[in-house]
Amino acid sequence: MARVRTAVQMQRLVAQWRASGEPQARFARRHGVRPWTLWYWSRKATPAAPRPPSFVPVQVTAPAMPTSLEIVAGDLRIVVPSDTAPARVAALVAALRAAC
Repeated sequence: MARVRTAVQMQRLVAQWRASGEPQARFARRHGVRPWTLWYWSRKATPAAPRPPSFVPVQVTAPAMPTSLEIVAGDLRIVVPSDTAPARVAALVAALRAAC
């Protein structure tokens, strides 16, 4: 039957193993513990530290403006320059709706 150990006993055994410099499997067998159990305790005793954020240099540029706008109404497709005044585009759309 496996021996039940307290959290303090587990931590103490893990600390002794780390300080010994002995291979984990040998230390575990010498202390009557399965090597996997000692490994599990060591992982549980020292949770993974969060990684510090890393920064990557970036260069921000203005988004490229499209050179044209495409207006589709049913089967009709019209392409206008992107610098067309909004009022002209609205008039064109109204004219297309009236024609359909």
